[in-house]
Amino acid sequence: MSFKLLIVGSGSAVPTLTRAVTSQYLNFNERRILIDCGEGTQLQLRKFKVRFQRLQYIFISHLHGDHFLGIFGLLSSMNLLGRTQKLIIFVRMDWRR
Repeated sequence: MSFKLLIVGSGSAVPTLTRAVTSQYLNFNERRILIDCGEGTQLQLRKFKVRFQRLQYIFISHLHGDHFLGIFGLLSSMNLLGRTQKLIIFVRMDWRR
């Protein structure tokens, strides 16, 4: 069983030069999962040499901007690069948070 967790960003709502906004990449038995997708996540994925075209699942923990605003650019880049593979996106829709 393989398990790899990469903290892509942990800089809360405001990115800095050394910390990006929230995102984690998980590879669990070749299931490639992105947890949250803050702004700039795809640049961070490139920085850490994660092939984001191989992502299978994206989980958005809640709808604060620092957890999901990067998903639009990521999906656009995947499309421009010719992705045809299925991508499953889970969004927690709890508005009380």
